[in-house]
Amino acid sequence: MSVVLDELDKKILHEICSGIHSYDDLAKTLSVTRGTVYRRIEKLEKTKVIKKKIMAIPNFKALNLSSIIIGMEIAYDDTEKVTEALKQLPHIKLLWKCYGAYNLIAVLNCEKGCEGETITNLRQLLSKLRISSVNVSVGFGWEKVEISPY
Repeated sequence: MSVVLDELDKKILHEICSGIHSYDDLAKTLSVTRGTVYRRIEKLEKTKVIKKKIMAIPNFKALNLSSIIIGMEIAYDDTEKVTEALKQLPHIKLLWKCYGAYNLIAVLNCEKGCEGETITNLRQLLSKLRISSVNVSVGFGWEKVEISPY
């Protein structure tokens, strides 16, 4: 089921995806009442367009962390099994089913200097899951992180 959003819903979604805002701040920015913002956000939650969570974008360099991006080509019949296994790993931060050169992309974090060990451990796990087509890249800087769909 697809949810239809009007322009105000899209603007609210864009604003709340870009950072933490109070209802008053959102109302002022969008030139509507606080009550309107409250009702619209309630609707977005009820229709499962958003989950109410507070999120921050950490500074990976300051935290001495590296991100590892892994592209995997998985047999169609194994996709769910592999996805469920990877969901259980706490250092996996994003799993994305997709089309293209790979049908599953994973992003995980590790301490700088531990990238080789982390990749080796993940390759061993993927081998047990019968995944052999894997491409790995180690990220060294997030240049843009924006999760708003609008």
